[in-house]
Amino acid sequence: MQRRQFGATLLAGAAALGFPCIARAQGKVIRVIVPFTAGSGSDEGARFYAEQIGKALGRPIVVENKPGASGLIAVRTVLSEPADGNTILLGSNSLIAVNPVMVKNLGYDPFKDLVPLHGLAISAAAFVTGNDSPYHTIADVVARYKASGKPISVGNYSEGYRLVGEWLAQATGIKTTPVPYKGGAPMVTDLVGNRLDIALNDITGIAPMAKAGKLRVLAITGAVRDKLLPDVLTMKEAGYADFESYVWSSFSMKAGTPQDKLKELAAAIAAAQKTEEAKAYQAKRAGTFLSKALGELGDFQRAEYQRFKRVAEKANIQPA
Repeated sequence: MQRRQFGATLLAGAAALGFPCIARAQGKVIRVIVPFTAGSGSDEGARFYAEQIGKALGRPIVVENKPGASGLIAVRTVLSEPADGNTILLGSNSLIAVNPVMVKNLGYDPFKDLVPLHGLAISAAAFVTGNDSPYHTIADVVARYKASGKPISVGNYSEGYRLVGEWLAQATGIKTTPVPYKGGAPMVTDLVGNRLDIALNDITGIAPMAKAGKLRVLAITGAVRDKLLPDVLTMKEAGYADFESYVWSSFSMKAGTPQDKLKELAAAIAAAQKTEEAKAYQAKRAGTFLSKALGELGDFQRAEYQRFKRVAEKANIQPA
């Protein structure tokens, strides 16, 4: 996907829409900095919301991809700019809640250097296996370990998924061997070929493969079932009442950004999520809107961080 600039000037003007502070800054481009490659799911979401915000505010918005270094390049880009409300960071559970646990000398503090703006989307992760594997439920995985004493191999392609795999071991009392991959595709290949016991993946990506009979989904990690996999149990339903984990995305800004600008931008995003276009966009994807904003979003992010921190500490995982 090529980098695009979303510039929409509405005849009514931003002031008429109730965003006076933004209107005063009319003409200056808002930059959305994305710590992932162009064409990724997160990049797609950032571009969709950039377009919606541009329409609402009547301002040009540019999406810039700054991948690499566990998100540090993107964060540094945002922190190097003035805190004037014109630079937005696309954050995620990895950037905000996982990196502070897993990355040594991170180079930023997501709770001091950044302020939460508004959530975008949230969905569960899925425990998956090959369609020809002996596992049909999480209980089957536990039973196989107890019968053989052989650690269960758990594939992942992110540190967040690695921690969720560790959490499975802690919750069930089994031993697991984390198997890292550089991406989901080679991991799925090993699942299909029965070279891997189970793995963690995002629901949107694997739901079509599950429906096609190539993969089997054992359970998902959200509090409720997902619309794309309505017949799949949650970990809570499988008997693990405290097992709840998510993949999410949100917008953040540099600490020190004036509150009036934060509130106006957050209001524009909230309004965008109420449009039929946004509802149709989210309906095709796992999960739902992450409708939390500002302080409420910050509380959610800290809780997510604490959740991952507890898992890492119990597993004696040190930042690397």
